[in-house]
Amino acid sequence: MWRPWGKSTVQTSPSSSSFSCSSFKDIQTLCLDEPPQRHNQPHQEKPSPSPSRKPSIFHRVRLANSLLRTWSTHHHPQPSKHPKTPQHSNVSKPEKQPRIYFPGTEERVVVYYTSLHAVRPTFDACKNVFSILCGFRVLIDDRDVSMDAGFAAELSHMMGLGRAELDLPRVFIGGKYIGGIEELRQLNEVGELKKLLEDLPTVDRSECRTCAAHRFVLCEKCNGSTRVFVDNKLGFKTCNLCNENGLLRCPSCLSTTPTSL
Repeated sequence: MWRPWGKSTVQTSPSSSSFSCSSFKDIQTLCLDEPPQRHNQPHQEKPSPSPSRKPSIFHRVRLANSLLRTWSTHHHPQPSKHPKTPQHSNVSKPEKQPRIYFPGTEERVVVYYTSLHAVRPTFDACKNVFSILCGFRVLIDDRDVSMDAGFAAELSHMMGLGRAELDLPRVFIGGKYIGGIEELRQLNEVGELKKLLEDLPTVDRSECRTCAAHRFVLCEKCNGSTRVFVDNKLGFKTCNLCNENGLLRCPSCLSTTPTSL
């Protein structure tokens, strides 16, 4: 059994800790730098502070914090409110890409597209481009890269890209590159496409009687065979007048002249 608390025979030595308090009711008194004075004894002399008395723990914490703030201010100065822009910066600003210009097509709309159904999204995009442009009475120079490989080489040269990197369709208005189906659709929705096409002369959109809107005709020199007989010694040679499919661009479509309203 445990011995009663009041009858304990254990004696504390004088060298033990001076803090002997059975409760925390006097914790505020212990935290003060100086012991509080009693007001009921006005004639009692004030005790003189001991010269060897150590400062309290709270006083030492405040002193350490002030020293740390002073050290951080001198060694880590705060940035000014108006920092100066460095003259030599390694960060390069993005340069604006030069606009692509197609000379000789200032009075028409040029569309590079494909009529093949191999890639359905590409074919639908090309079809949507013509559905938007056909609502305006302007000359459309449509260039089918699937019918003439020269159009694909021409477009890749202007864009500075390889043929595998080209996405169709590509639209030029007044000699300036506009973009693809998304750019054309956005311009049409905000009304900017109509403003761009207003500067172009109007034309008659009736169907061509020569090519029936196919934009190509058979080559008269080789009759679409892409080869021409020269003589008995040389035999046949490649026709230099038509494209790889033995086709020529329709002369009636190319000679379409703008008309005034």
